[in-house]
Order: sequence, then structure tokens, then C-alpha cells
Amino acid sequence: MSDSEFSPDALRTLIRAGAWIDRPDARKAAVHLLTFTKLPDQPGFAELVEVVQIPEYDDGQDIQVAVIRDWAAVFALPAVARLSEDDRRLLALAESLLTGQPVDLAANVAVSGHDHALRIMEAMVIATGYHMKYTLTPTARLTTRYAQR
Repeated sequence: MSDSEFSPDALRTLIRAGAWIDRPDARKAAVHLLTFTKLPDQPGFAELVEVVQIPEYDDGQDIQVAVIRDWAAVFALPAVARLSEDDRRLLALAESLLTGQPVDLAANVAVSGHDHALRIMEAMVIATGYHMKYTLTPTARLTTRYAQR
């Protein structure tokens, strides 16, 4: 696919849709992390994404989704080095979820912002398969604390 066919936000939406169709929970969690980063905005990313039509899905309607066929190539993109430290940490966790290779959790969950931390917690709920049973809700204390900053 060429970089110009879909905007980065459209790719994020399509990739999320693709991950939720009969995919392992670990892959769903990895996509949850990846689509929060700025990697889909970077040159070369779109070429690694394949947009496909799924005929007569669920309610009989065709749907369009995107899949990443070569995850190793995604994590090896030169653009990864230019991302923020928090985005690189999310990608390290995503890669570990996909490959099963251990990652230093102490180093990679130590993100600097509430939104990144929440994304990691959501990804872990998804990876365990409990995403249909639990919703993470910020507490009033947490919401007030960040509103005052």
C-alpha cells in the first residue's frame, strides 16, 4: 500500500478492526499499544500494512480491515529510533506480546504520562482475555490530580 492511500488515523482504525477479528488476545493487546504510538504516522509504516475486505462478516456485510503481515519489519523501521521514549517502550511491550520474548518490564512500564500508563494497563487486560469482563476507570483522585497539572 502507498503512504497516501490512508491517513495514519484511518490506518489505526483499520488495524484495530483487523486485530479484533479472530486474533489471539496477545496480538490484540500489541495492536492496542502500537496504535497509540506515533509509528503509524512515520514513513514506511503504511507499506507494511495490508488492507483487506472480509466478505459477509458477522451481519452479512463486507468490512474493510488492515493487517500487519511482517511484524519484525515494523519493529525494525528506522523511524522507531526517532519516536519518543514512551512510544519506544510501548513498542517493546507490543513486540514482547507478539513474539513471546521477554522484555524488561521495570524499564518499559515506567512511562512518563497517565495516557501511556493507562494504555499499558488496558493492554494487559486485553492480553489476559479479560477485556470483555473488566473496564479500567480512572479514580476521582487520579482525574483530579492530572487536571491540576
